[in-house]
Amino acid sequence: MLVSLAAGATICNGHEELCSRAFNEITHISTHASFAKTEPSRPSVPGTQYKTIEEQLDDGVRGLHLNIHQGSSASEVVLCYPDCNVNNGGTLTSTLKVVKQWLDNNKDDVVTVFLEGIATDANPAAVVKAFTDSGADKYMLKGKPASWPTLGSMISSGTTLVVFVEEPAIAAADTNGYFIPYPNTVLKLDGPFNYGNEWTCGPWNRSTESILVIPHFIVQTAIYNGVTYNNMPYPFNLDTTNGYQYEAHAVNCRGGQSIWVNFMEIDFYDQGDVKTPTLKLNELPYPGDEVKNFYPEFYDADPDVPIV
Repeated sequence: MLVSLAAGATICNGHEELCSRAFNEITHISTHASFAKTEPSRPSVPGTQYKTIEEQLDDGVRGLHLNIHQGSSASEVVLCYPDCNVNNGGTLTSTLKVVKQWLDNNKDDVVTVFLEGIATDANPAAVVKAFTDSGADKYMLKGKPASWPTLGSMISSGTTLVVFVEEPAIAAADTNGYFIPYPNTVLKLDGPFNYGNEWTCGPWNRSTESILVIPHFIVQTAIYNGVTYNNMPYPFNLDTTNGYQYEAHAVNCRGGQSIWVNFMEIDFYDQGDVKTPTLKLNELPYPGDEVKNFYPEFYDADPDVPIV
């Protein structure tokens, strides 16, 4: 397939080979609660990532999960995990400004944002306003297409920001139709997981979903400011969690299914090695290995279920 790229564009999300791939036929690294930054030297301050969103994007992360909450006024939406008493990542608008600026400077990359939260968590109109106030809306793909475009065509058209919204009522508040609601589009598997639990691949009650998200992170029960939380980050054994277990989890969930693994959602992405397995999942070359070690093209396990 010949793809018309924007002038000077030679790569898409870091690889020439991805330019002719449809958006839903690529595996991306995405970060759980992307904004919830902490420091390894400050374990008493809970967080899910050690690097800022800008650093994540620079490192090749292409999916951002943002947990929305209502701010101090009806017009302000903030990002918090697991609530605003534990880790408050500032306003949605300020984070979207970072994303918009990064896209300004990186014209050959497509970024995806997942807004996680329901209508009672944040004022839908304020969520929409954050995108317009930040200027991020200039890059947004408008709604779910009949078939997903290639990365090359998205870059050529300047629609390099895809936004999925968990809550349909929030999606409906966007009169421009940019927000894509989860139902009938995003299949998010069960998670998170406790340490020692088996990595699973359910539920598989797929109907028309074409985007698959796999939570791949471990949580623990912990007390913070006198309150017990069940889903606090677990910043241990990351070489294993974000190493061969990451790869095995993705392969097991992809094998035997007629839907691509699109986003592997992880904590502390810079610990361990998630980049090499992601290259292998995308059948891309990586330094220092031989072609014989690349994964073969996954077969269509259920030809009666179209990959849409």
